[in-house]
Amino acid sequence: MTEIQDKDLSAEAEQRERWLKLLRAGYMFHQQEVKETENPIIGAEPSDINLFHKALSVAIQDAIELIQQMEAYGFFDEDLSTPGMAG
Repeated sequence: MTEIQDKDLSAEAEQRERWLKLLRAGYMFHQQEVKETENPIIGAEPSDINLFHKALSVAIQDAIELIQQMEAYGFFDEDLSTPGMAG
């Protein structure tokens, strides 16, 4: 039973790493779009497209950090197959 659980945890860790890699790629894409859509005029307000890409890059970075924090606290190491308070 432990061997199966270890395989499941390692498969989940691999999947989580793939998700983090994908999120990092999305973050870098939107950061590049922020640079490309910046207004060259100093003091000018940013465009809606620029703000959109800034917001997405920040949200993606927050998601990456949340996953890393949950991993550091051992959230993914726990057996969550038992029902919680809601049943």
